[in-house]
Amino acid sequence: MPTRRGNRYYIDRPFSGLGRIHRSLRTTNATRARTLEAMLVTLHERGRLDLVQAFAKGKLPIQQLAEAFETGKVPKLTRKLEHEDVPLGVAVGQALTAISADVKKATQTRYKQGLDHFIAFAGPDEPVRELLTSEKVQEFKAKRIEGRAARETVNNDLGAVSVLASFCLDRGWIAARPKIKRFKTKVRIRYLEPDQVRLYMAALRPPFRPIHQLLIGSGMRLGEAESLRVCDLRIGNHENRAIIEDAKTVSGRRAAYLPGWVARSLTEHIDDLSLSGVDSLFTIPRRTVQKEHGRACEIAGIHDYTIHDHRHTAAVHLARAGMPLHLLQQQLGHTRIEMTMRYAQFHPQYSDVGTYFDKVEESFGLGEIPHFAPHPENAPD
Repeated sequence: MPTRRGNRYYIDRPFSGLGRIHRSLRTTNATRARTLEAMLVTLHERGRLDLVQAFAKGKLPIQQLAEAFETGKVPKLTRKLEHEDVPLGVAVGQALTAISADVKKATQTRYKQGLDHFIAFAGPDEPVRELLTSEKVQEFKAKRIEGRAARETVNNDLGAVSVLASFCLDRGWIAARPKIKRFKTKVRIRYLEPDQVRLYMAALRPPFRPIHQLLIGSGMRLGEAESLRVCDLRIGNHENRAIIEDAKTVSGRRAAYLPGWVARSLTEHIDDLSLSGVDSLFTIPRRTVQKEHGRACEIAGIHDYTIHDHRHTAAVHLARAGMPLHLLQQQLGHTRIEMTMRYAQFHPQYSDVGTYFDKVEESFGLGEIPHFAPHPENAPD
C-alpha cells in the first residue's frame, strides 16, 4: 500500500535484487497510487528490473512508464533504455530471473553466489558494458585467487559470469562476449553401468521414457533433444539419425546417430501422440523432466547423477564398445578432440596399452639377449 506524505503518495517497499525503493508516485489520488504500485510490482515479477530500477533512480518518470505499460508500448520504451548503460546489479537480477525456469534450484543458487562475488568485485552500479570485458573478467579471476578461493570455486564463478555475458549479449547491452579462461581441473565423469541403466529406465514412468532413452542412447544434450521436430528424424532400415542444429559446427548442423532401440521408442512415441512434420518431438516442460529424473534416481538408488550425465553414460559405453574417438567426437558434437579424449580411458584401444608394448618387444626380438664373447683387443685388463 503506498504511503502518503503531505498530499502526495509514495511507494515504500523492498524489491528483490533492487533493495528498498522509496520514491514519489507523482499523484495525490489514492486509487491511482495503488494502480502505479501494482504496475511496478508486476514489472518486477516479469523480470523487468531495468524499468523498475530506472524509475527508482529517477531516470524514468513514473508517468512515462505508466503510459508505456497501459498502452502496450513497453518494448518500445525498453529499446530506448537499452541505448543507455545498464548497471551490473540490474543485469544480474534480470539474468537470474530469466534462467530460473530452466535450471534447478541448486544451479540457480550457484549462479547467484558467483554473481554476488562479481558484484562485490565490480560494484552494482557500474555498467555491464565496461565490466563484461576480457580484461575485467581476468582481473576478477585474479582477485578471487588472491582471496584464496579454490580453483573449482573460481571456475563456478566464471561460469556464472559467462551466463550473465550471454544474457547481456542477447539484450544488446554488450557488443561481444568476453574471453573467459577457466582453470584446468580434474574432470569426474559420472555415468551409469548397464544394470543401473535398466533400473533407471524401469523407474521412469512411460511418458518420460522416450526423451531419456534418446539422451542415454545418443549422447545428445538435453537442449538439443528439446529442440527436435519430427521432421528432423531420419529413421529407416539401415540408418537412424537425428539432424541437430549446432552453431558450434562449420555447417551449423550435425547428424547424431540413433541406436535401433531408441529409434523404435521414438517411432512409438510419435505414433502414440499422432505427431508429424514440424511438430515438436517433446513438449514436456524441462522442469517436469528434471523432477521425473530425480524421482527415478531415488527409486533406482542412484545418487549424484544429473540429466547431463546421460551424455557421459552414452560416451563411456560407446568408447568401451570401441568406437573410434574421432567418430565419438562427431556424435557428441565436440568442437575439440581434447574434450572427447576424456573418454579414452574407457576405450579398449587406449586402455590396454600393454599389448602395444608387447608388440614392440616382439619386434625388437629382445626376449633373450645373446651373450657375445668380448673381442680380445677390447678385453679388460
